[in-house]
Amino acid sequence: MRRMNLVLGLVLAIAACSDDPLFPLAEGQGIDAGGLAQAVASARKTGTVHSLLVERHGVLVAEAYFAGHARDSLSLVWSVTKSLTSTLVGIALADGHLQSLDEPIGPYVDGLVPELPEEKRAITLRHLLTMSSGIAWRYETGLSTEYDDWMASPNQVRYYLDKPLEHPPGEHFQYSDAGAHLAGVVLQEAVGMSSLAYARSRLFDPLGFAPATWDTDKQGYSVGAAGLRIRALDMVKLGRLFLDGGLWGGKRILSEAWIAQATAPQISLDVPHRGSRTYGYFWWLYECLGGPCYRASGYAGQLIVVVPHKDLVVVATSDAACDLAEADRRWNSAFRLVEEKVLPLVR
Repeated sequence: MRRMNLVLGLVLAIAACSDDPLFPLAEGQGIDAGGLAQAVASARKTGTVHSLLVERHGVLVAEAYFAGHARDSLSLVWSVTKSLTSTLVGIALADGHLQSLDEPIGPYVDGLVPELPEEKRAITLRHLLTMSSGIAWRYETGLSTEYDDWMASPNQVRYYLDKPLEHPPGEHFQYSDAGAHLAGVVLQEAVGMSSLAYARSRLFDPLGFAPATWDTDKQGYSVGAAGLRIRALDMVKLGRLFLDGGLWGGKRILSEAWIAQATAPQISLDVPHRGSRTYGYFWWLYECLGGPCYRASGYAGQLIVVVPHKDLVVVATSDAACDLAEADRRWNSAFRLVEEKVLPLVR
C-alpha cells in the first residue's frame, strides 16, 4: 500500500524552515515545486497559519511549520474533532458496538436525562451525524453564540436535550456543536469507554498517531464536537486512510462502505456554507479541481481537505486564539491558501 515517506517529511520540515524551501518530490507527484515554495512563503506571511502539509499518491511532498510550531506540536483542531467522532462511529458499527445509524438515542441517554419525551428519544444517530436532529441551536460563523453557555452549563447533554424541538428530525440542517457532542456521547455509551480511549485502540495507535489529548464535558465524556489535540501530520493520516478505502498497512481500519456514506451528500444545506451545499456525516462536501472534494473544518482555520480524484490531502492548522470576527478571517485565509495557492499546482 502507498505510505507517506516520513523520512522525506523530516527533510522537508527542515527545508520548510529555511528562506528558500525545496520540494524535491513535488514534481514527481505532479505538483509544481516552485509554486509550492511560494505557497509555503505565503503561509508564513499570514502570521496565523501554523502548518501546511501536502500529500499526494501517498507521498508527503510538503511539510512546513511556522510561528514556533514543529512536527510534534499538537494542534487544537476544534470542529475537525467532529469528523474524528463520525469516523469512530463508523468503526463502532463495524465492531458491532452499534447496530445501525437508525437506532434511537433514547436507550443510550435514559440514564443521563430521565423522562426524556418520546419525540426526542426517537432521534437517531443518523439525525445527529447529519445535523438534522431538529433541536434548536443558535449558530454564527466560527463558534456558535450558544457555545459558551452550553459549555458553562453543569450538564452538556441535558442542556441540549432540554431545548425545544423546532423541526421534525431528519428534515432540516442546523449546525450544532451540542448535537455533535451528543453523537459522541452515544458512541461512548455504546463502546463502554471514552472516545479518546476507543480512538487510541482502534484508530490512533494503528495509524501511528502521536499521543493525543481530548477535552471532556462535566460528566467526563470526550467532547464530540471539539477539544481534540493532534498533530497536523496525523490529520494527513486521517485523510490518507479515507483515500485508501479504510486500509492502513494492509489492515482494515475503517469500512470502505462507511467512507463512501460519510463523504456522500446526506442532507442539503438551506444556505450554502463556505462553498458547501451538502453535508455528509460530519464532513463538508464541495467541488474543487473539477470534481467532488470533502473537508473537515475547524474554528479559525483548521482544515483537512481531501480530493479523491487527485489522490490528494492538504492540511492546514492556524492560531485559534481570537474572537469570532478574527476567527472568520483566519479561516478564510487558511482556506484561500489551500484553494488558491496549493490546489491549482496539482496536475
